[in-house]
Amino acid sequence: MSNAFRFVLKARERLYESGILTTLRLNHPVVSIGNLTMGGTGKTPLVIALAEGLRDRGFRPVILSRGYGRLSRGVLIVGVQESNWEQWGDEPVLIRQRLRNVPVVVGANRYQAGLLAELNELGNVFLLDDGFQHRRLHRDVDIVTVDPLEWAGGEILLPTGRWREPKAAIARAHAACVQDVPGTTPPELPIPRFSVRTEIEGIYNREAPVPPEAFKNRAVVAFAGIAKPERFFSALESIGIHPVKRVRFRDHHHYSASEIENLGGEMLITTEKDAIRLRTVTDRTYGYLRISAKIPDFEGLMSLILKRL
Repeated sequence: MSNAFRFVLKARERLYESGILTTLRLNHPVVSIGNLTMGGTGKTPLVIALAEGLRDRGFRPVILSRGYGRLSRGVLIVGVQESNWEQWGDEPVLIRQRLRNVPVVVGANRYQAGLLAELNELGNVFLLDDGFQHRRLHRDVDIVTVDPLEWAGGEILLPTGRWREPKAAIARAHAACVQDVPGTTPPELPIPRFSVRTEIEGIYNREAPVPPEAFKNRAVVAFAGIAKPERFFSALESIGIHPVKRVRFRDHHHYSASEIENLGGEMLITTEKDAIRLRTVTDRTYGYLRISAKIPDFEGLMSLILKRL
């Protein structure tokens, strides 16, 4: 099956290279943030960091997202009400809440999403969330996020493995943002490489900060429905929280009240993305870990982006 998928990818690539498949252009520039594998490479924190960087430099960024896992169709402008996360998707709502004054538009057709944003004059530069394979929309900058462990672990394409495209496809990108994973060596790449560190901003309950000490000497249950929950559990350990139980759900899991109740424990802690999906599910109190992407050479990355814009 993976060989058949590789054949389809090569055929698609030749069609774009020959011009048989064409790209559509929006009136404003597009910066794509994507990856070569299925989830868990830090795209969402990077999208937030780049939107903040562009906003701080006088741009009016707009996020274009597919809205993976949402129950609605068509192109929609994301609001801030968590109760409607199923309409927009958990990651778009998380981005919208973190950035506040940066609009987010969801749609499987990102060109149509951009047209809606332009019609409503929402901004003047687009950030295409998870867009490396969305070749139909022209982009001015392509950034790929890389997990060095996955990069070193081989290349098995879908549907057997986690790779959406072969490693060689990274040559299409203009820069790579490589996760700083302790104990790993950054891969040698044919494009500029920027290190990205995951920084813990704190623990929150709703929007109120909670000190890590509140979880000491308590029966803490940690749970997560994300692509790589082990990194979340390791982050908890790094700030002195040692759960008595760790529960893993599938990525973008739709929780039920009974599932949360059956977790047990005195205190619950989860990820910020999971918290988006919990607000209307349970009355149990839970904390969530907020993380951000920190790029040591952020000015270098922004300079590369701005030159292409």
